[in-house]
Amino acid sequence: MESAARRLASAAAIGRFAAVPHAVRAAYRDFLLDTVAVMAAGAAHPSLAPARAAFLAAGGAGRASAAGFPEGGPAGIAGLVNGAAMTVLQLQDGHRRARGHPMSHVLPAALAIAEETDAPAPAFLDAVMAGYEISARIGTALGGMQPLLHDTGTFGCIGAAVAAAHLFGREGDEAGRAALIEAAIGNAAAIALFPFRDTCMEGAGVHHLFVGLGVQNGIQAAQAALAGLFPSPATLERFFGPCAGEAFDPGLLADGIGADGAWSRHEIAAAYLKWHPVCAHLGPMIDCIEALRERLGGFDPERIDHVRVQIYATALQYDSPRPESDLAARFSFRHAAALALSFGPLRHDSFFPERFRRPEIEDLAAKVALEADPRLDALYPANRPTRVTLVLANGHEESAEVLVPKGDGPRALTRLDVDAKAGRLMDVAWGEGHGGMIRALIDSVENAAPADLPTRLGHALRHPFLTP
Repeated sequence: MESAARRLASAAAIGRFAAVPHAVRAAYRDFLLDTVAVMAAGAAHPSLAPARAAFLAAGGAGRASAAGFPEGGPAGIAGLVNGAAMTVLQLQDGHRRARGHPMSHVLPAALAIAEETDAPAPAFLDAVMAGYEISARIGTALGGMQPLLHDTGTFGCIGAAVAAAHLFGREGDEAGRAALIEAAIGNAAAIALFPFRDTCMEGAGVHHLFVGLGVQNGIQAAQAALAGLFPSPATLERFFGPCAGEAFDPGLLADGIGADGAWSRHEIAAAYLKWHPVCAHLGPMIDCIEALRERLGGFDPERIDHVRVQIYATALQYDSPRPESDLAARFSFRHAAALALSFGPLRHDSFFPERFRRPEIEDLAAKVALEADPRLDALYPANRPTRVTLVLANGHEESAEVLVPKGDGPRALTRLDVDAKAGRLMDVAWGEGHGGMIRALIDSVENAAPADLPTRLGHALRHPFLTP
């Protein structure tokens, strides 16, 4: 029987970004822009800056770009420092069925190898699509992660490896490129990270290495395949899937590949972009609060007796009840709710400790009660259902409920939303103006991108960040 890796690799090898429907190219444009902007703002965050500088300094010279640094570095190091920035603000891309963040892994790998190998725009975009489509399918087949295992650095590492291998094999025939991608899938499946889930809720900075090392490991897995180091047969089915997935279904690995061996659907169409700078499980709660704000015309925190948040049980595995850092607070249902109720819609910079440690925020957070609702469990993961009820001091109650957060499914971000979010985040990193040039470059992928797009994008990313 043909392995899943072979079927996936064959589809990836023949896929051409320029040939897919315009709606698919438009979706990839939005995810590329959003991911670059999230990466830049995360890279500029003071919590990560020293580590990124240390990694880049130790890596030596190279042609690949690291956001905010004028000098380049080796592809693996650039992938590490760019990937590590993705989770800082908790605004990264997502795929609900895969329950992870494919583009956060794929884009840094594809860009680093495209720069290092002087790849033209079509090869770069083909590689991004190949890595994304394979990564999302593998994540979906896992059926969720095993207990205590975090998704980042796992199946996303395989997507990074696919993107890199696609670029390494771009000048060969389709059969040779497919063979290289197949080997890279198996290699990455053998060496992908199995990271500790609770690091993010506990605010441990090592959490950011999950994506960073996932990207770097994916690049190394592809380089190893190019150099003749190959995996054991069916590593994806025999090892990675059963060990990583809570309900692994190998039949889903090659789902969406037609009789002609090409993609019959594109998983990017089922992906989402975050609007709120919190763990994806918290997003629907913030949407409920914003719906209540619009209905009531605002909140007086002193008039709130308590807040009841009803949600599906899986989300409560990602709660940080007593956050001690910016990162941990982005996983705290109680503190995120208190901040939103007190200060208005959450921003990228809403979670500095000096804000969430204020006595009035701590007092309001203590009034937030979380409750798993079995009726909502039945709607997950097809939805992320959440209900928020405000109980005022006079006994009056107001409730709001959402099935999916803004940015997902029927509530997908509009092009205006995507551009506004990206503009805000790039302005955080570079100030006004520079982000417009990056957006213009990425806009071109929908129709006729300049041949040197990867090089130009990399050089734009090197622009120094604003001094804090």
